[in-house]
Amino acid sequence: MKIAKYPFALLSAALFTVMLMTPVSSLTKLIWLASVDMPVGLISSLEVILFDFQRMGLGLYILIIIGFIIAFSSAGLISRLSSLGGKYLYAIAGGTAILMTLFLMVELVFQSELIAGNKTIVGKILHFGAGFFGGYFFYFLISSERNYTFIIRFLGIFYAYWLLGLVLQWIFTPISASADFGFVFNELSSEAQNALLRDFTSFFVATFLFSILGAITLNPAWFFSAGIVYFGAGIFNLIAIYAHGTGFNQIFIFEFILGAWPTALGLTIILKKPKEI
Repeated sequence: MKIAKYPFALLSAALFTVMLMTPVSSLTKLIWLASVDMPVGLISSLEVILFDFQRMGLGLYILIIIGFIIAFSSAGLISRLSSLGGKYLYAIAGGTAILMTLFLMVELVFQSELIAGNKTIVGKILHFGAGFFGGYFFYFLISSERNYTFIIRFLGIFYAYWLLGLVLQWIFTPISASADFGFVFNELSSEAQNALLRDFTSFFVATFLFSILGAITLNPAWFFSAGIVYFGAGIFNLIAIYAHGTGFNQIFIFEFILGAWPTALGLTIILKKPKEI
């Protein structure tokens, strides 16, 4: 774990930074909409903030990882070659990495400011602050020894982060979500619409919560619960295709992957625990 903690600390710090950055852009958009007399309610605001965290956050996450690799490697080198070091060096490196990443996105790639929150001085300061705390968090994670549970928790949270997109779709945009599964929502009866919404929403919300609870408690039962749900979906998908003659689809591959991920985490916890007793 001495070496493994560094990449997983970086991945964790990047995800934490995304969580701090995306609300800046979301709130900027909401403030602008309110300024032009567009209706902005509590539910719509929550939808914008959560969708930005999941959708915009995925792209940002990759860019932040690249920026943090360069920044934290440089900070580590500086700390070795000079008397400078400690949490504030990594914090400043994190903030600088965010500013440079956003600057280079505009200058080298898009030629325009795509991230709403970065269009103002206040937004830039808040983004620097997000990177600052991300760097601080990275230092906190690497400054002490970590065991396998650190990786389990990260992978559990990251799994939930992926599921969050499905959860949000079924809660806020069910017509689009149902279309992804082959349903024409408006052509269904009201009873069928109700059944579709309640079952699919419950399905994804439950497994999302199972993963979060597994990451918090490290109880393998929560991870196995999520795994069983998706393995069951994949198995019955194949039964429906080959035994009942329903249309062929490749969703079962995705379902087996979603089942294998938490199951592997649960098995790792069980296999590792006896070694520590």
